[in-house]
Amino acid sequence: MGDLARRDVLSWLGKGALGAAALTAAGQSAWAAADDSAAVGGVTVLRGATLVDGTGRPPVPDSTVVLAGDRILAAGRLRDLPRGVTVIDVTGKYVIPGLWDLHTHATFFETTLAPLHVLQGVTGIREMWGMPETHDTRRRIEAGEVLGPRMVVASAIVDGPGSIWPGSDIVSTPEQARAAVHRAKDGGADFVKVYSFLSPECYAAIADEARRARIPFAGHVPARVPVQRALDQHTHEHLYNLFTSTSDNADALYAQLNALPDDPADPNWWGRQAGRIERAALATHSERRARRLFADMARNGTWQSPTLFVERNMSRSPEHIVNDPKALERMRYMPVELRAQWDLIMSGRPPRTPEEVAELQRFGDARMRLLKQMHDAGVGVVAGTDAGFAYVFPGFSLHDELALLVQAGLTEAEALRAATVDAARCVGREQESGTVTPGKQADLVVLDANPLRDITNVGRVHAVVSRGRYLGPQDRTRLLKDIEEAAKEPVEAPRTLGGCLH
Repeated sequence: MGDLARRDVLSWLGKGALGAAALTAAGQSAWAAADDSAAVGGVTVLRGATLVDGTGRPPVPDSTVVLAGDRILAAGRLRDLPRGVTVIDVTGKYVIPGLWDLHTHATFFETTLAPLHVLQGVTGIREMWGMPETHDTRRRIEAGEVLGPRMVVASAIVDGPGSIWPGSDIVSTPEQARAAVHRAKDGGADFVKVYSFLSPECYAAIADEARRARIPFAGHVPARVPVQRALDQHTHEHLYNLFTSTSDNADALYAQLNALPDDPADPNWWGRQAGRIERAALATHSERRARRLFADMARNGTWQSPTLFVERNMSRSPEHIVNDPKALERMRYMPVELRAQWDLIMSGRPPRTPEEVAELQRFGDARMRLLKQMHDAGVGVVAGTDAGFAYVFPGFSLHDELALLVQAGLTEAEALRAATVDAARCVGREQESGTVTPGKQADLVVLDANPLRDITNVGRVHAVVSRGRYLGPQDRTRLLKDIEEAAKEPVEAPRTLGGCLH
């Protein structure tokens, strides 16, 4: 933009053109950081929407959000606009922060999954299996070569013997476990991904070595490790082990788990037995033990990523999953290689009887009640979906996840926080992301309806701003068609595709 327009904007902001959201120190820093890109791309103003900024403040009707490059300069009440800026009228819409999905997979499908996240409003993700291809994709996204979300990337899965995913980093001794931590850090991972089949001894070694190496670890709480001994784990995924750990018979149940033999002919035999024990533990659940555990989690800053959608979906019989009308509509955006992998997963699952489905749904309902208690006790809850796993669709399924968080008892505002400000805080990005405030990165979603009145309105995406780039309705329609066409074309996927999920 020209010098005159720059001076006009500075003067406009400096005079308090946005009332309480005048050019703060953060806004001045954002202006300095955006200087070069603003000179090329100019200043963009979103005008007229109701702003839900993610800070907890009341919504601001008839708002103005000022963007320069990849930064938010200001956000607040509408005043007269200076000349030389690009104005986008979003009157009647709602602006929220860009969404985060903190449990995703397979974003190395660059022409389909990566842009699909963004077009559904998911501008940041945490990839839970970090392959070389994943890091390559992140570099290309950061360089502007690929449309995709900001990425926090895990290590390869670190697991014990009997792991069900090919390509996992298998450790059998504490020494091997410690070495795996350093492989993860040296490989550029943002955190170590731990998994279900780790022995208690190897898990303890990972926790100790991760602390020494100053790298977080997150993932599944291993099935043989009580949740009470996993409080240093940054996030717990899927609500696993909670009923076993809060049972009045917890000691006996964990002794039983540790005594289970392996079955080399059936690698997942052990996992199924652990799930059966967890469901049975519901009958001996102790509210007292749960309150104590949740207080300890809250005090320790341990986060929960419940992934309600994938767990609820997988409680259904497979023929109902694959024939779900919503899934069939979304499937057109999935690459052919991923569809084949999903078909393989589903073909290996026998149909469930109505009685089995009812039992699993009752257990799922109990887990949702436990999640509400956990949230009320002050444990941080963040939104994650397992996107990329069978019939969990990037972007779309985060909308489903937020609806389930509300169904579990969170308010619409609390569910939205789980995918915005709380998610950003969980991954250490709170200075850059999570709210629509001066100085933050320019990641926004423009919605057709109020998400605080009905959380399903997060799925009514009108436009997305990703890294300062405005993707309006026509852009989204065109890019979705491009994804649909790209999904038909075979692309080379990592050899360990079968192991990149969950």
